[in-house]
Amino acid sequence: MKKIFLLLSLTVFISCADNQSDFTFVFMTDIHVQPELRATQGFQQAITRVNELNPEFVITGGDLVYDVLDETFDRADSLFTIYQTTIRLFNMPVYNTIGNHEVFGIRQKGGISPDHMQYGKKLYLDRLAQESTYYSFDHKGWHFMILDAIDFTPEQNYFGYIDSTQIAWIKKDLETVSPETPVVISLHIPLASVFAQMRQGATAALSETAVVSNSKEVMDLFSDHHLKLVLQGHLHIVEEIIYKDTHFITAGAVSGGWWKGSREGFPEGFARINVKGDDFDWSYETFGWQANPEHQ
Repeated sequence: MKKIFLLLSLTVFISCADNQSDFTFVFMTDIHVQPELRATQGFQQAITRVNELNPEFVITGGDLVYDVLDETFDRADSLFTIYQTTIRLFNMPVYNTIGNHEVFGIRQKGGISPDHMQYGKKLYLDRLAQESTYYSFDHKGWHFMILDAIDFTPEQNYFGYIDSTQIAWIKKDLETVSPETPVVISLHIPLASVFAQMRQGATAALSETAVVSNSKEVMDLFSDHHLKLVLQGHLHIVEEIIYKDTHFITAGAVSGGWWKGSREGFPEGFARINVKGDDFDWSYETFGWQANPEHQ
């Protein structure tokens, strides 16, 4: 009888230990917060739903505000104020990813000089109190890498690209990660997508503003690591591509069709990821947002 009791106790202990390594997090991309279109109220509604789900943390996937590419400094600064104020409603930590709409003043409409002290990505870093647009963290045996997939040309346009400085950082960061550790990447512009093929046919391709143009170089960096999940935004659609053991999830948009309703049938929402050991499952969660009919 004592042996049976000890065996049962050991089984319960192992089960409890396994459960302690499980966790849930949320990936919210393309929020496009702004004072217009009741966007702030929509974001607040999404946050209420996230708090009900009670994940351990939230990763945002870029395009947090709409937008600072070609706006005045006062407008750009006010958008970041709205975003900063609103994310305080989360009951859990938030890890931010930069999107193209967070790059300040790179288009000529706003009349911002490249000499402006917060030109480009500096405003994003200052307002969100980040030292870098890319960084990593660990959580319960998983390694998370927040990447910056935004570059821009002297002609003042953005495109999807991971620059050489960041490539070197990824290599160095991965030196601290064992090959067996599951790795998650968050970036705004996708590494892979079938969006163009689904819309235009099998031979269609996406432009360098829609996907990361050096994606093969980036993916090769992980050839000796367990890259489990790539979380993407930018396209405002929901898709999952599985290649070998890597899942590429383009996670819709909190703003749907830029707060004017759904985007090609994809409603406003975010991804909920449930991690179980070294695997996961996920779902696309909507939050009941209704755009004004006159905005649709």
